[in-house]
Amino acid sequence: MSGNRIAAMALSVLLLALLGVSIFNGVGDLRVLVLLGIGAVLGLVYAVSGELPEWIIRYSGGKITADDDSANISPRTYLPILLGVVVLAIVICVVVLW
Repeated sequence: MSGNRIAAMALSVLLLALLGVSIFNGVGDLRVLVLLGIGAVLGLVYAVSGELPEWIIRYSGGKITADDDSANISPRTYLPILLGVVVLAIVICVVVLW
């Protein structure tokens, strides 16, 4: 299993945890819950299959490219930023719920 797939799985688990906390505490509206759920499902799909589903690539109009395209941003760049944003969101949720 590659580092990208492990990171996608970890972020999906965090999104699922945030979704559970949001539902349990009644935080956020339906749009937030749907966004968290879709993000978690897409992350799990990527972690299991190793690539995004073809229908997502077609729906985007071809703007999402394959993982091996050199024009993509390096995962070493965006994954730490994304992980930092998720951690910040968790901290904010904990502080607000405290």
